[in-house]
Amino acid sequence: MVLNIFRNDARKNMSFFLIWCAVFIGFIFMYLPMTNLILDEMDELVIFIEKMPKFLLNVFNIEPEVFSKPEGIFGSEGMSFIYILSAVFAANLAGAVFSKEFEEKTIEYLLVKPVRRSTVFFEKTLLMLTLITILSFLFTFFELWGFQLFINRAYSEKILLSFGVYLFCVLVFFGGLSSFISCMTKKSTLNISISIGIIVFMYFGELLGRNYKGIFWLSRISIFYYIPLIDTIVNETMYLANAIMISLIGLLFFVAGFAVFNKSDIGT
Repeated sequence: MVLNIFRNDARKNMSFFLIWCAVFIGFIFMYLPMTNLILDEMDELVIFIEKMPKFLLNVFNIEPEVFSKPEGIFGSEGMSFIYILSAVFAANLAGAVFSKEFEEKTIEYLLVKPVRRSTVFFEKTLLMLTLITILSFLFTFFELWGFQLFINRAYSEKILLSFGVYLFCVLVFFGGLSSFISCMTKKSTLNISISIGIIVFMYFGELLGRNYKGIFWLSRISIFYYIPLIDTIVNETMYLANAIMISLIGLLFFVAGFAVFNKSDIGT
């Protein structure tokens, strides 16, 4: 039975995964062609930006220095959208791998086989981490390729690689969190609703906490505070240690999910 679960789940979820790969890659190739057009109109755009309220600039990750760089245009607005997409993908993937097994009662059939629960959970987790890694690699590859195809100005590949690393750690974090929620609730819709609620709370909580000192703590409990896009672009610095820590927290959620899965009454 070892790796049979991995292969069976991979086959069942391949169409789902390929569609999401197309979404991420399609977003890159829709967003990047606009970048040169924006840069050509940068003088007029800077004048417009300078007239906008500071709060709105912070909310939308807009800074003249950031928008003067090709990777800044993609990294400010584009990556913000990618973050939200990644959390939705992770929640749906966890629902497909874990929650549906409970809802469709196939988990009962699976566990009467001569296989340990730890093996079942390990292979499902391995599948999730494999798909997350592949998606992160494809995103980074097509991001770099897209910049070569569409961008005719100088840009930093280090920053682009940072975006790929950040995507990976966000996927691992929400993949682990959603797996834990799936094992707790045993419901796909509930898992997706809670996971999306958490991503929205973290994303907008970080924005509000960054702008209002009275609720600064909101930003500190958000993972996005520790992988800041604007600081990465302006300082040309990859927050690798923070990304690793966020990934490790995601893996801890997988461990917590296993603890719940291992003690769950599968028949309920």
